Amino acid sequence: MSSWLPLIVIVFAVALVIGPVMWMKPSSRDRKLADLRQRAATSGLKVQMQPLPASQGTGSAATYFSHWRNPRRLQTGWALELQRMSHEMHFEGVWDWRKGRAAPEPALAPLKELIAALPADATGVYAADAGLGIQWGERSGNAGLAAIQAVLESQRPLIEEAIRQYQPGTPGGDGQ
Repeated sequence: MSSWLPLIVIVFAVALVIGPVMWMKPSSRDRKLADLRQRAATSGLKVQMQPLPASQGTGSAATYFSHWRNPRRLQTGWALELQRMSHEMHFEGVWDWRKGRAAPEPALAPLKELIAALPADATGVYAADAGLGIQWGERSGNAGLAAIQAVLESQRPLIEEAIRQYQPGTPGGDGQ
């Protein structure tokens, strides 16, 4: 037995050194998420972690933002969030406004098109100073990222112009 004691001590010491190193090693899911977020950043999207909508429980999820081209005079601060069930009082099926604050009327049609093109794991659409963002669970992977990139590229410019506060007397303004 005493001849085994040094071997047991060595194995224990190696386990003490290797254990924490292996514990800190990213999992394959973590590596995939890092790659997904890096590809999004490379394509010009900004990724931020934000709390999930109240209807989705606690925790957070990544929100991919497309920057506004001209952020001046935009009516931001509104958000569409996924709800637990569909209701005719909601904006669009299972999507409704956070805290009842809706986007300006001209933005509603492009928002409906945006929602229709989102991946199934999307949980929110946010208009913030940073840009137009889509929150999603990232479970749909590369296909979900491609869908988000395409819908932001096509709908963000339309929504940006729809939420712009026109000043009287400016080109495109209401002149009143």
